[in-house]
Amino acid sequence: MVYEFGARLLQLRKAKNLTQQALVDRAKALDPDLHLSDSALGKYEGDHSVPRLAEAAALAEVLGVSLDFLTSGETSRTLPLKGLNETQIQLLLELVQSFRQQNASASNDTQQTKPTPEQAALIARLIQEILH
Repeated sequence: MVYEFGARLLQLRKAKNLTQQALVDRAKALDPDLHLSDSALGKYEGDHSVPRLAEAAALAEVLGVSLDFLTSGETSRTLPLKGLNETQIQLLLELVQSFRQQNASASNDTQQTKPTPEQAALIARLIQEILH
């Protein structure tokens, strides 16, 4: 169930200094086929209705939050991958996994600040990818 969706949507929109129409326009710039209007947005913000998944995803993207955060308040961060090729995405995923493994094996008091050799190799591959 979506709790406090409307209040969160309203707060995020106001934090970005967007009018309802400006938010709608930016979302429709991502996908012109969205069923979205300023009156529909007002209904979402007032918790009188909830958007379809496509509309919610576009709103989340414009507002710079994850769909999880928009719908449920989950505070996990997301990394937009739009515009990256598969090699770049795979390199980022490998680096993230390496950091997770490092963090899981280290205690909170002794976490390394230097990259492991595996992380250094991944970072070098990322730099090569950027320079090509």
